[in-house]
Amino acid sequence: MLMAVMTVATAHGQERAISGVVIDGDTKEPAYQATVRLLKATDSTLITGSITDDRGLFSMNAPSDGKFIIKITSVGFDPLIKDIEVKQGKNLRLGKLVITPASVLLEEAKVTAYTNKMTVKKDTFVYNADAFRTPEGSAIEELVKKLPGAEVDDDGKITINGKEVKKILVDGKEFMTGDTKTAMKNLPSSIVNKVKAYDQKSDLARITGIEDGNEETVLDFGLKPGMNKGLFSNLDLGLGTHSRYSWNGMMSYFTDRHRIMLMTNANNVGDRGFGGGRGGRSGGNGLNSSKMVGLNYNFEEKKKLKIDGSIRWNHSDGDVFSKQSVESFVSRAGAFSNTINQKYTRSDSWNFQGKLEWQPDTATNIMFRPTVSVTKNDGDSYGSSASYNDDPYQYVFDPLELVSIEKLASDSLMVNRRTNSNLSYGANTNLKGTFQINRRLSNDGRNLTLRGEGGYTDTENKSISTSDLILYQIQTAAGNDSTYYTNRYNLTPSQNWNYTIQVAYSEPLRQPRSKTVVHQQPQNQLQHLYPEPHAHNNGVC
Repeated sequence: MLMAVMTVATAHGQERAISGVVIDGDTKEPAYQATVRLLKATDSTLITGSITDDRGLFSMNAPSDGKFIIKITSVGFDPLIKDIEVKQGKNLRLGKLVITPASVLLEEAKVTAYTNKMTVKKDTFVYNADAFRTPEGSAIEELVKKLPGAEVDDDGKITINGKEVKKILVDGKEFMTGDTKTAMKNLPSSIVNKVKAYDQKSDLARITGIEDGNEETVLDFGLKPGMNKGLFSNLDLGLGTHSRYSWNGMMSYFTDRHRIMLMTNANNVGDRGFGGGRGGRSGGNGLNSSKMVGLNYNFEEKKKLKIDGSIRWNHSDGDVFSKQSVESFVSRAGAFSNTINQKYTRSDSWNFQGKLEWQPDTATNIMFRPTVSVTKNDGDSYGSSASYNDDPYQYVFDPLELVSIEKLASDSLMVNRRTNSNLSYGANTNLKGTFQINRRLSNDGRNLTLRGEGGYTDTENKSISTSDLILYQIQTAAGNDSTYYTNRYNLTPSQNWNYTIQVAYSEPLRQPRSKTVVHQQPQNQLQHLYPEPHAHNNGVC
């Protein structure tokens, strides 16, 4: 089965704003995150689009005067189509636009109940995904935000009823192990049927049946019927002014034994659609571009072999320029200051996590979990600052230009001037693995377990910085301005090894058998109960 969803957003420079408010015709409340499209009247070609906010408001720009079509769609509502016309380059206010819930006429049909949003089964919360509306083409992050008791903060941290979610599962199988952010921002919500939240036992507790208290809260996303086999894909593309772009795509291929899911993300709007950095639309100051490619693989041969693995590549570029002018009312000397800073950053990282579980026979379980991460980053920054005794803009246009500084210094307005630059490079390699062999010696809980954990970390950070400081109010013995030059080179390498070996033997403890006293029983019944010669009135049950 092949499924593709594309959302295209473009922006135009001319200002012919078309605005309005979308209302739910049933509840009379604003329709949140309804999709509004502007189409050509001649051939219904898409021109631009918008999404309503929490007040039902939307606004978009028409490229020119003329006749157009407004089409409003939302999950659970009938589409609303309206002809409009933009005249004389003026803005167009459409007022209230009412959309009605989708309905199908059935003979002798009665609504007797509402869909349950959530049920509780023992210690598992089960959410019905169809009971929560999400925008068309959205990722499961939007679905999770709507679940009762769920919270997603700006860094992508997920909590369910106060417990942090450590792992994402898809139909019970691990997905991007240890990386909840990539799953949250790349799995489409349209393929999800149920969401389960529960505490999953550790590998040791699951195999031996002995609780060790090391549980992890997980979210298990069940796929809709038909989505767990075959081929399907999802595509989200956005284009805007100032060369802004955003791309998010996913493709999956599922069979009875194999599951392969490929994800890709690229944008320059500060949206990190993956782990390893801030989530959401707050990627930091300046111009930030990010790229990601992730692959998840699951294989299962029941009661024999299970393989789960994920690999992800991240790349990011940052370009931050800042300019600042400050006037201080506390100190008279150097009351005015100007600063400019330019910083470029770049990073690449590879991350691999896997799990192999093998059962060569019914009593033996062998498990191996490797983790590999490699990160490299570099940066280049430059800064210039100066302070003055008076407002420098009264005398020059740019106070930090060399010609302007010479003029201000000749007028005794300069206090100090500093220039600095910095080059940095960092590399980090992290290897970690867990190996576990368990042998079940009996069916009542007797186990022998060998478990080992090890890790290796190699980190190297290098930087070189230069700084020039000129003090115009302090003279040297020769009568010149004081000047300080500073050059620094820093190198901080570090290596770390660690390992743990554990051997565990578990023996079940039996409770003492209770005794029951038999009163006033005929002798023949006692002989029936205790045919042996040593039978007595205190029988053991």
